[in-house]
Amino acid sequence: MGSDSELKRLEKYIDRLLKGYTALKAEKQQIEQQLAGHQSDNTQVKKELEQTAKKLKEQQAENAKISKELEALDSERGVMRDRVSNLIGQIERWEAEIDEQGEGGEADDEDAEDDDPEGGAPPESLQADDDGRGGVQKKLFSA
Repeated sequence: MGSDSELKRLEKYIDRLLKGYTALKAEKQQIEQQLAGHQSDNTQVKKELEQTAKKLKEQQAENAKISKELEALDSERGVMRDRVSNLIGQIERWEAEIDEQGEGGEADDEDAEDDDPEGGAPPESLQADDDGRGGVQKKLFSA
């Protein structure tokens, strides 16, 4: 009878092993399903990251283009500022010449041409009035 109890003990042991095996197999399937779900989630996340990277590259290219345009505009603004400054200097020289003509008579035309780097006298609209004094400002700013 001792062998009968040994067989029952062996049966219980095998039964526990089979139940453990079945439980482990079910757990394995559940983990595989979760992993498959995570892999599809990861695939979706990868696609979203790729789209975001593509948009980022496009925005960087656009930013570079806008930066170049801004640099060109800054350069153009500098050129315009220099030209306006030169024009203001020329007007101031013309006003000084007109003041000199009004106080000391007519200035020598040859000297006036040497002082003017642009060449030529001021336009008629900037010439002094008959009284020989500052009609230039009135004419410049009374439009």
